[in-house]
Amino acid sequence: MAGTIKIIRKKDPKKADPLARQKLIWTVGHTMTLVFGALFTLTYFFHVLLFFKYRSWKWLFLRVKKNYSIIKGTRWYHTILRWSPQLLYRLSLIGVFTSGSVTMFQNWNGLNPTWYDLLSSSNFQAMLMALLWFLGGGKSFYKLLPFMILSYMHLLDKDNEFNTESKKKEDQLTMANVHLLHLVSYSEIFIVIALVLDTLLMKNGSSGIMLVIYLGIYWLRLNFSPYAQITLLRILSKFDKKIPPKHKNNWDTIKRFIYAKMKAHERRLQEVGRTA
Repeated sequence: MAGTIKIIRKKDPKKADPLARQKLIWTVGHTMTLVFGALFTLTYFFHVLLFFKYRSWKWLFLRVKKNYSIIKGTRWYHTILRWSPQLLYRLSLIGVFTSGSVTMFQNWNGLNPTWYDLLSSSNFQAMLMALLWFLGGGKSFYKLLPFMILSYMHLLDKDNEFNTESKKKEDQLTMANVHLLHLVSYSEIFIVIALVLDTLLMKNGSSGIMLVIYLGIYWLRLNFSPYAQITLLRILSKFDKKIPPKHKNNWDTIKRFIYAKMKAHERRLQEVGRTA
């Protein structure tokens, strides 16, 4: 009986695994968001602690001395130190774009998503927020906080992120970090309040524009994010007893609207589960 000949094909070492490369870029992006965001937070709070140096007490610390700089000097390293918070802030946002782009590629590769598909995606919404903060609106740690929390969660489960059969583990991770997800939602609401105050106090010329754009993005969150819906519903419920009776009906209408969005999201998930 003739023996069979086995042909062994050696893998080309020069041919890189595209999935491994994507995972590396994704990991680097989330690491940038978390590390540079944490470093920026340190500089931010250091700057806040020295508020009495760059704010005028004659104006109850509401007026900023525009020409004041904590780091003085004209040498090259003084310039780098002065620009380091801005650089750290933007590098953290670049990390959001990097990891988010890989996620979008993984989700929509070979497909033709509609605008509805994109706008309903939490990843796309996060990238819209990051783009907004990258282009303007001032730099604050609470604007980076939602991205940092999400990056932390993703890095905790990075071994299963690119595994298509790890849906159960993904759900378990989500339930284990449900408090962090609600913290993300609370921070998004805090950003709305901060932008409203910046607009009323006329902190800068772009505050009102940023508020309008951010409210548009947050409206998407309320329509498609269950955590944003639940968190806002919790906050509204705390004020139930303080609402005057004549406005009670309008107040309940707002709550019913959010609750209806939650139910609509659950129905969409059920439909996706049946067609999967």
